[in-house]
Amino acid sequence: MRVLIIEDDVVLRSGLRDLMNRAGYEADAAGDIRAAWAAGAGGPGYGAYLADVMLPDGSGVDFCAELRAKTAAPILLLTALDDEESVIAGLSAGADDYISKPFRARELLARLAANLRRSAPRASLIESGALVCRGADRFFLNGEPLTLPPNGRKLLSALLESAGRLLTREHLFYRLWDIDENYVDENTLSVEVSRLRKALGRFRGADYIETVRGVGYRWALPIMTVGKDGDPDEA
Repeated sequence: MRVLIIEDDVVLRSGLRDLMNRAGYEADAAGDIRAAWAAGAGGPGYGAYLADVMLPDGSGVDFCAELRAKTAAPILLLTALDDEESVIAGLSAGADDYISKPFRARELLARLAANLRRSAPRASLIESGALVCRGADRFFLNGEPLTLPPNGRKLLSALLESAGRLLTREHLFYRLWDIDENYVDENTLSVEVSRLRKALGRFRGADYIETVRGVGYRWALPIMTVGKDGDPDEA
């Protein structure tokens, strides 16, 4: 997932890029609107945008409106202007979220992950080994409903959506953490993965989840998805 950051403050821009990269995204950064367009804003290369509202060569709100006409990817506006009129203007221009400065890093990442989940196309059916996922989070194992706690469902959804790509531990922290400050740390994540492994068991002697020591986790078995049109794809 590539994210484009549009922020004229050099220190904040660098900090945001480092934060995104640590969370498992591939982040690019631009200091103004012209640089953002030059970097390919609005094209297929970016899956999300973080944009300041006050930019040196124009309004971030106007930029958001132009960007929205070119892409359905989530746009998060970052600004010190948090009055009601400014928020309404940003959302009316097509922004998916409006985050006031100063903001907390974990909240920003949680909001980004939430917007990406909402915007992601959903397969109507996902199959992997003996596991079946119908719709958003209805899981069945060996034909029986699989009951999981909330964090277990979030973790399983993240792993299936990754289609076998490595998910860093830090990325998963923010998928499980929520804006109500239900905090997930290293130990909590390890426990959640262990519980999910136990619930899933093994398929023909193989684990569903692979641990990449010191880095994170990936879904280990092939995944078959069936979209709205009924066409299967294997990952």
